[in-house]
Amino acid sequence: MGNGFGIKCKKCGYNYVAMDGIGYMFPVEYSDTVRDIREGKYGDEYKMFFEKHKDAAVNCGNETAVCTKCGHLDSVMNLSLYLPKDGNNSDGCVMPRVLEEDFDKCLEYDHTCSECGGKMLIISPEDEIRNGALKCPICGEILIEDKDVKIIWD
Repeated sequence: MGNGFGIKCKKCGYNYVAMDGIGYMFPVEYSDTVRDIREGKYGDEYKMFFEKHKDAAVNCGNETAVCTKCGHLDSVMNLSLYLPKDGNNSDGCVMPRVLEEDFDKCLEYDHTCSECGGKMLIISPEDEIRNGALKCPICGEILIEDKDVKIIWD
């Protein structure tokens, strides 16, 4: 299940809808992501991690990221890699909330901004808005919640 959260700038009219979560296609998305890792799409470090750790798991949930250089907001697949805690076994296709509870995070993927090539950081848009920490990538004004946009999907 996922949710959408509206963000807007009162000064210049910029708006963004953060669509975070994972839908019913999760098993397919998970399988495709693991295949891409094993084929080297996400780099040698990720490929070797999955070769070395047969019980590795990946967070393929969608999250909002912000560029540290230009402030661009984008939806990215998390792509953090995990290993099971306390001898638990990964039977593949692990939901993000289970990863946070029963697995140890081992690697975080370095996301790159599609606009300027800067480093993207995964954020909680709702927390960032509440804290007044999210700035408009166009004019620099503090972004606010667009209360007209609330989405819950599959």
